Parts: sequence; C-alpha cells; structure tokens
Amino acid sequence: MHVFRGCPRPSDRQPTALAIGNFDGVHLGHQALLRDVVEAARDRGLVASALTFEPHPREVLRGETHTRLSTLYDKVLRILATGIERVYILPFHASLHTLSPEAFVTDILKTRLDTRWLTVGEDFRFGAKGAGDVKRLHELCADIGCETYIAPDYMHNGVRISSSLIREALAQNDLFEAETMMGHPYTMTGRVIHGRALGRTLGFPTLNLAPIPPGSKARPATDGIFAVKVHGLTDGPLPGVASLGVKPTITAEKRYLLETHLFDWAGDAYGRVVQVEFVKRLRGEKKFSGLEELTAAIANDARQARTILGLAPEKTDA
Repeated sequence: MHVFRGCPRPSDRQPTALAIGNFDGVHLGHQALLRDVVEAARDRGLVASALTFEPHPREVLRGETHTRLSTLYDKVLRILATGIERVYILPFHASLHTLSPEAFVTDILKTRLDTRWLTVGEDFRFGAKGAGDVKRLHELCADIGCETYIAPDYMHNGVRISSSLIREALAQNDLFEAETMMGHPYTMTGRVIHGRALGRTLGFPTLNLAPIPPGSKARPATDGIFAVKVHGLTDGPLPGVASLGVKPTITAEKRYLLETHLFDWAGDAYGRVVQVEFVKRLRGEKKFSGLEELTAAIANDARQARTILGLAPEKTDA
C-alpha cells in the first residue's frame, strides 16, 4: 500500500484502475465504489487506486467554510481498508480548477496516472467550472482507451447515502444513524500534538489532536463533549471523555482541537497516531465564567462518560 501526495513520478507509474472522489467519511456508498475498483483491478491485472483532493474544492473555489467528516488520516485509512493499493492525494488549487475536461483526462488520468479503468459517482463533475459530466467523461476516456463505470447510488432505508446526509445526522447528534450510513463508528484519527497543558493544571491531562489542517476554512461536522474510546496506545481501546471545539472559555482563537482525557491511564503519547471513537455526545460546547466553573463542568462530564462507558466511579480520597 502506498500514499502519494500528488501524482507519482514516471518511474512509479503503473497501469491503474481508479476511483475519483472526495470520499468524506468513506461511507457505505464510497466503500461499494472502492470495492468495484479492487475487483476491476484484479480482473484486468491493474493497480487498484483512489484519487482524492486536499483541501476540499469548495474551500478553494468558493472560499466558504466547509464541514468535514474525515480527517485526512481517517480518509486514507478507510480507503486502504477496502483493498485499495494506492491513494493519490491531489492538492486542489486554482490552476487545477482551470484545466479543461479534455486536459484533465489527458494530462492527469492518462499521462500522470496511466488510468485504464475508471469509476466515479453519478454526480461527478470535472474540469474548469465543472464543465465535464459523466457523459463527457465516458466520451473522453474512450478516446484514451480507458473503460468507465458510473457507480449507481447506494441506498439506505430508501434514501441515497451521501456525506451531506451523514453531516445532517451528526448536526442532530445522531451518532447511531451516522455510523449506520458509514458502516463504521464515527472517528477522528491524527497525531498527538502539544497543547497549552491547561488540562493537566486543572487535573484533567489531555491528548490533543488538530482535526482541521492549519489555515483551512473547514470545520468538523460536530462539536461538543463526548464519551469516547481511544485506539492506538494499547492493545485494546482506552475509555475517556473528549472536548471537540474552540475552547471559548480559554481563548478567542477559532482553532478547533480535539482534547481527550483518558481514564485510569498515564503515559507519553506525543507524536503517536491515535484514533478517537465517538460513543455518545454529552452536551454542546459552552463558555464558562472562569476556570473554577470549567473544572466543575469537566468533572461532571467525566462522571457521565464513565457511566456511559460502563466504568466504576472514579475513586476519590476520603
């Protein structure tokens, strides 16, 4: 398995079966499409690959705040879990957007990726101002000797599964519905970074992740306080309580952080890659009057999370 930032060097190119998409959340529809790639690659002796974009095109083209389900870590891990051998992360910038549909197919798909078989969703658009649709894609790919397969919509309870629908579920705090459509728990994966160490001062040390890249206009699909399980530090999951948001009591800086306090565990996790699994939302983010009120709220959140996760109450000194 290989992950490429951009297209491969000429010496690394191999005849490819490819899926193109943003794959935010890597939901059941994405997974079905990616499994089609794996099967097509196996039948044709090609390399099963996926092409995605970073940042999301909406952030570049419209300059708008875009809600994201996945960290880049999560997206890549979920894509590779379907059997895909290569993931190409294509930096999306204005010059890419100005490519005509013809140039995108010949320069990117044919010359740089050697694409022999291609699949996309029915609503796929490409080229300058989204001028290319799936009909035009089929025509252009035929000209370069590339097969195309337009993946049908994936339905759930009579509704087409989409990243937008999952975002709506999370906006309504429905983690169960989001998990049902994704086929896996809602998670955020990333490398543990240094924070301000305020949690340690308050008696609740945390592991800190940055779910949104620096400078991005994106925001997470949900925020608030959660009961969680953390994977990647020990053989099994570790229970904890997490805050996902901008810490309004502490700072006016609008930087999203995922801060997780682990129960009954201590150690050095800086630089480690961990996955935080969201189990239940406890409440929304709130600005408190000061550190004393904040500390009391964190203690109450921790008690609730321990109960939800089936843990005994924390022992306190008599």
